Amino acid sequence: MTRPLLRPLFLLLVLAACSVEESTALPVPAAEAVSTEQVAAHESEPGPSAAALADPSHAILFEQHEITDPARGDMPAYRLLVPHGWKLEGGITPVAPAFSMIPTFSQVTVEAPDGRGAMFWSMLEFGCADGYDYPIYTPFEGRPFFPLQASLGDYWMLLFERAPAKGVTKMEVVSERELSAATKHVRKQYAAMYESTRQENAQLAGIGESMEFDAHARELVLRYTKDERRIEATVFAVWRRAIYRYPDGSIRRAMWNLDNMYAVFGPVGTNPRQDPVLAAIVRARRELPEWQVAIQRWYLERNQQIVAEGLANLAATARAQATTHATQSQDVLDISFQGWKSRNAAGDAGQASAVNGIHERTTYAEPGGTTIDLPSHYNNVYTDGLGGYVLHNDANYEINTDPAFNGREWQRIEPQR
Repeated sequence: MTRPLLRPLFLLLVLAACSVEESTALPVPAAEAVSTEQVAAHESEPGPSAAALADPSHAILFEQHEITDPARGDMPAYRLLVPHGWKLEGGITPVAPAFSMIPTFSQVTVEAPDGRGAMFWSMLEFGCADGYDYPIYTPFEGRPFFPLQASLGDYWMLLFERAPAKGVTKMEVVSERELSAATKHVRKQYAAMYESTRQENAQLAGIGESMEFDAHARELVLRYTKDERRIEATVFAVWRRAIYRYPDGSIRRAMWNLDNMYAVFGPVGTNPRQDPVLAAIVRARRELPEWQVAIQRWYLERNQQIVAEGLANLAATARAQATTHATQSQDVLDISFQGWKSRNAAGDAGQASAVNGIHERTTYAEPGGTTIDLPSHYNNVYTDGLGGYVLHNDANYEINTDPAFNGREWQRIEPQR
């Protein structure tokens, strides 16, 4: 039994037209990873008020949550820090057999009572070819069918047109741009693929065909009305594509991906891209190495099966390169949120000297000998040793005298030396 996710615009990705009971449908993101009981217990614990949580200058209580993968024996997949009182919904869903090229599907939402929030997706991989007019998300050679789009905005507008989310109206693209620093980093990661494409084109020239490969990072700003509230959302994604063309330029086969995609959103005027709490949620998401290894193993085994069955419609190098960066790239995520620090620090001269010169992410040593990576937007960090973390920037604030927090024992932790 799955619980519906909170429904900002980004639920369109699930596609209401695809029923989870149908063997050929993409699964609706499951919420079993965070049970009703967990959410109820989480919300019943004493904590700061909603007004306090909305104030970025106040000490923020974050609680660590673990998302598990039911397709791999409920293996822990990644961890999120969620502010106390915010809703965490969604999870990882096994993929229907018809989508045999896709290892997993994940969609997770973290949302505040005031409508601010963040959403994360797993890697999305689509297939298409000219001459086919299937409904979007129809199984196509093991991938969801989706025509290649000219931009990230076109992708989202098509989703809105074909499967609008309940309560969402008046959606518009405000802006879209390429993130030059992240694109440079991504293309460096794929240097081997660019070289492989050059070599393959030399071979294909004899029959007049060609191959294209490209990857770039994009930032898309959307606005829409959700339940009579005007919402602004910023979506970050790495757009990657490998295309084989016939001599006339038509697409013989294409595989295209949206990697590392996440979004921050909030009511218009709340500036979600400059919200320190949303920045903290995004920057603290961490995939677990054991789960990354399991996903890589799945890709390697699937690639071997593809070769054995003679089913490879794209070059083996394209598949191999896809596996290399199939999981969340923390470097790209870091770059996509670069600039928050400087904008935020400039607005508070009293904190500027402390904020300047530190990195966006800091590794802290915990009392038990473990470590945790936390956002560097906060200068003071405390833990209760039970998955709770309080972050703040007020040098005069004393957590043990704050009635919102003094029901637990808090210990200050320092950056790892």
